[in-house]
Amino acid sequence: MPRDDLYRALGDINIIRRQLANATVFRGYGPATLATTAAFAVLAAAVQQLWLPDAANHVRGYLLIWMSTALLSVVLTSVQMHTRARRMHSALSDEMIRMAVEQFLPSMIPAC
Repeated sequence: MPRDDLYRALGDINIIRRQLANATVFRGYGPATLATTAAFAVLAAAVQQLWLPDAANHVRGYLLIWMSTALLSVVLTSVQMHTRARRMHSALSDEMIRMAVEQFLPSMIPAC
């Protein structure tokens, strides 16, 4: 029976950590990162305007520009979120990152 109590206690601790992480303001997004991703989007728009003024007839090029920009932004945001969360939320950083990803995941899945 002590083993069941141990597993129950560990489960309770996980629930408490999740509730704490949910109630804490996540500070994993840095303002410099948000500004940089905005600059990536402005740069992508400029590249599109210069190289693909008729994007409707060059769908592959259009998708290449914007998917590359999105991928670069996701990588930059992920690295910054991980390092900043570790620094500011050391004990709860993993749980807070998981919750932040869960919040944004639905926006990355296309609606059919």
